[in-house]
Amino acid sequence: MKKLFTLLFISTMLFSCSQDNEVANPEQEALSFEQKLANGDFDNSNLGIYKGLFTTIDGQERATIFITLNGISDPTVEFRFPDFTKAVVRSSAKTNKGQAVKGMSFNEGDFDFTFKVNADGTNPVIENVTYKGQKGDAMIAKETSKAPLTPRTGSYTCVTGCENHPDLGKGGTQTFNVMATTQNGADNGATFSLQVTLKSQVFPGTMTQSGCSANGRGLTSCTLSGSIQGGSGSADVTGTHFYDNDNVAAFDDCSTFEGRWEYTSTHFGRSSMDYRTDAGSEDCLR
Repeated sequence: MKKLFTLLFISTMLFSCSQDNEVANPEQEALSFEQKLANGDFDNSNLGIYKGLFTTIDGQERATIFITLNGISDPTVEFRFPDFTKAVVRSSAKTNKGQAVKGMSFNEGDFDFTFKVNADGTNPVIENVTYKGQKGDAMIAKETSKAPLTPRTGSYTCVTGCENHPDLGKGGTQTFNVMATTQNGADNGATFSLQVTLKSQVFPGTMTQSGCSANGRGLTSCTLSGSIQGGSGSADVTGTHFYDNDNVAAFDDCSTFEGRWEYTSTHFGRSSMDYRTDAGSEDCLR
């Protein structure tokens, strides 16, 4: 009888502890998630933070993407537009650590899309994305403790050779988004992925920076060079990357890309376009 009483007492205590855990302070849970992120606990997991870039295929709407999968609350995707407005989209689907996400559906407000990622956090994909019923494109990557992500929205304007082009036209703007997969402080050799729209299509590109040096304003400036795969051939990209290198208050955590890309089309000849990332709190040249 004494043994049975002891077992009942232990069971009661375990149930009580379980109940206490279920009503844990949400702020403590959020803090724990942030600490685990910093410690790299989710680096090889489906859980964690994903960042990326979104554009409508006509190049007129764009936003940065922030996905949070913590295994506790509803999965959340936040789209941040250049005008500082935000759209938060949630899913009722649940996912646990080490579980592949094979098609998590998000449909709220103006956005509709699905999200997929492997159990170890590799190959994240946003598919079939639409915004206000218009087809879009998304570039997404997993942020880890060793590889912070810096997505920056931007646009370009055609300046020469535009008159005969049906989608550019002089003065018309289109999307030119940049994804830095290293911290702003990365120096020579840092690479960046591009998301560029043209003629209702989205083309990938890459840039690499070199020749980084302090410019005397509390910023570092680097020379950019790379290419974009257009519809009828490759285009050359050049420019400058400005970023904060010593936490000067006026430029804290800023990053700005600007320059030109030259494209020779078999249909419309050679065009020159000037690009720049959007103004805002992350803009070094504001």
